[in-house]
Amino acid sequence: MPSPLLTFRKSLISVAIGLASTQALAAEADLNTTVITANRAATSIADIPATVRVIEAEQIQQQMRGGSDFKDALAQLIPSLDAGSQGRTNYGQYMRGRSILVMIDGVSLISSRSVSRQFESIDPFNIARIEVISGASSVYGGGGTGGVINIITRKGTPGEPRFDLETGVKSGFHSDDLDSQLAGAVSGGNDRMDYRISASLRKTGAFYNTEDEEILQDITQTSSQYGDQVDLMANTGIQLDDEQHLQLTAQYFKNEQDADRFSYFGPNYAGFTDPSQVSVEDGLQLDDQPETERKLLNLQYANDDLMGQQLLVQGFYRSEALQFYPFPRAASQTVSASNQETEVYGLKAVMVSQLSADTSLTYGADLSRETFDSRQQYYNFADAAASGGLVYNPDVSTGRYPGVEIDEMALFLQANSQVTDQLTLNGGLRYQYANAKIDDFVDTDQQYLVATGQLPYADAVPGGEADYNTTLFNLGAVYSLTPEHQLYANFSQGFEVPDPAKYYGYGNYDGSNLISGINVADNKADALKTDSYELGWRYDDGQLRTQLSAYYSISDKRISNSSRNLSVSVLDEKKRIYGLEAIADYRINSNWALGANLHLVEPEKKGDGWQALEAYYASTHKLGAHVDWNQGPLNLRLQGMKVYDYKDDAGRELDGYTLFDLVGGYDLPVGNLSFGINNLFDTDYQTLWSQKAQMLYAGLTSPAVVTFEGRGRTLGLSYAVQF
Repeated sequence: MPSPLLTFRKSLISVAIGLASTQALAAEADLNTTVITANRAATSIADIPATVRVIEAEQIQQQMRGGSDFKDALAQLIPSLDAGSQGRTNYGQYMRGRSILVMIDGVSLISSRSVSRQFESIDPFNIARIEVISGASSVYGGGGTGGVINIITRKGTPGEPRFDLETGVKSGFHSDDLDSQLAGAVSGGNDRMDYRISASLRKTGAFYNTEDEEILQDITQTSSQYGDQVDLMANTGIQLDDEQHLQLTAQYFKNEQDADRFSYFGPNYAGFTDPSQVSVEDGLQLDDQPETERKLLNLQYANDDLMGQQLLVQGFYRSEALQFYPFPRAASQTVSASNQETEVYGLKAVMVSQLSADTSLTYGADLSRETFDSRQQYYNFADAAASGGLVYNPDVSTGRYPGVEIDEMALFLQANSQVTDQLTLNGGLRYQYANAKIDDFVDTDQQYLVATGQLPYADAVPGGEADYNTTLFNLGAVYSLTPEHQLYANFSQGFEVPDPAKYYGYGNYDGSNLISGINVADNKADALKTDSYELGWRYDDGQLRTQLSAYYSISDKRISNSSRNLSVSVLDEKKRIYGLEAIADYRINSNWALGANLHLVEPEKKGDGWQALEAYYASTHKLGAHVDWNQGPLNLRLQGMKVYDYKDDAGRELDGYTLFDLVGGYDLPVGNLSFGINNLFDTDYQTLWSQKAQMLYAGLTSPAVVTFEGRGRTLGLSYAVQF
């Protein structure tokens, strides 16, 4: 059996360096659950002045084995997280109306080039639990002004080799719409060493709406249809001696499309003006189809007694390569697709000092370097247009965005003190510095004209260096009225630098000559700082667990995208978001339980007074509820989620919808059978992303081309066994 110290140490090192402030309301977690949170050291939920939720593996598996998409599963389980896109992207899927910092074992998946595929990074088969922090995080600096989601991977445990096998299917019983999964892992070890090696394969087919029509594939942010996914992961933990532990994790993840069918836009793209011409047809000829490829190495070291303190060190490397669909531009008579590559490596160090029985101090440093590069592949426009967007013959290749290199350094200090038996105080600061190097860059459109011989040359928009530094503060308190009742309050700050690749490098030209351009010297991108305030209450008596928090966040500026080319600009306008987040779980008896969660959110911008934020940047109210029943080997859950309507001051609207799912499981003599019916009542709706895309891309295409209905009723069935 593993020692309690070893178990704690392995849990600590897997999250301590990455996480900042966490709150748990999962049925399996209570106020004594230990998480690596606001102090970046092990802290029980009862001592955390913030909204934190711990989602256990069983909850994730219940959703996924029943057939849910990972992003939708998270939206079911996290009150303040918006509904998912049902595609690859999590663009526009906010927490508390703002961006999310997503991590795996403390390694951030957020890059300077803010491509939103962070949830397409790991198979849920490899997830042990997820720690969620709502609100801005001072401890982690850049990004994550709406919250932090830290995915903790499954590790080996001492003992004889154990095998985990899982297989499943999902279908709406239409042509080519079968999704399938096969996963396996072996794990084991002893008191000195443990290991886990796993492989997971997933394959998706076509998606159909409630009218039995195949759903269009997303030419903007790419789709999940016809995907082949592999997730290979290996980790080992080594107990060097009684005080020192080493953990190594390696992962290779790839999800690539392999489709013969694609969105058909009519001859010569007639569907851009005539929606009746748009459909899904056979005959796709595209060599480089959309894909996401990731590599991750994560080495963690812990020393429990270094001069009376605890040392935690993490070194990591990650890379990602992202391929997109070809996108047609009628004005320039071009059709092209981008490929974007990012590499990040870094080092984090944390010292935990117990100053007294009631006070601890956590301090350390973070270092990282990121490089970004991209290419744009153009295809023969005449061939693509004549085929209605099905035939893509490669033409010329150019750069897509300026090359970017970013060095970051941060120092932080966090204190936690049990002032009285009832009052705990928490506070700290983080100093963050970033240096961004931007390459000289010829605007992509001008590069195309040069590559095709229409121009002899083109001037480059100058690059340069931009420095950023800021100090972020946080302060919080928890007051225990009784062992079951707690009040908490906190103030925290978040920091965000606009996407430099989409901000710089754009120019206005007279033929080959640059007239004006967005460059570092004259148009340095301003960073954004967000102040976040929260007041909350939680209660846990073992039968009823509930949490209620009111929050308010305000940023001094806001980011906007051009409808002409989606370039990024920083507006000197304040943005504020305030709302209410609530969740409750109640166990009636040994057979019945029920729960509900609610997120009320009001996103606003400062123009002539405070106005409703543009619909394509907004979060909406969301309500969820579930009823659970179990009897012997059988368990069932009926769950529902309502997404509310939204309307901004310009009249742009998001239409809400209500969905129900039925999921369950049955314990067999050997293994477990899980099943689920998603979209139980076959509700017809458009995803929130579809509605936002029609607004965001209004200057580039017609609504019919980016209309993505939600998936109709589907049945999922899976089997899992351990031996």
